[in-house]
Amino acid sequence: MTATEKIYDVIKKGNLKQSAVAVSAGYTPKQFNDLLKGRKRLTAADVAPICRALKITPNELFGFEEIERPHPAA
Repeated sequence: MTATEKIYDVIKKGNLKQSAVAVSAGYTPKQFNDLLKGRKRLTAADVAPICRALKITPNELFGFEEIERPHPAA
């Protein structure tokens, strides 16, 4: 699943309005739609505000599993 597909999925499953997510992330609805439709490239600078608006982590957006790391020895 691509990042934009994941954004659509979170919006749908959360019963959210795309325009409300756009505004919450700091975009106009048109700018956000352009990102989702591929007319504007999703950049690293876009990830944090979109994730905050969707209440997900960047790892969730890109489909990465959290990796448990052992605690360093004291």
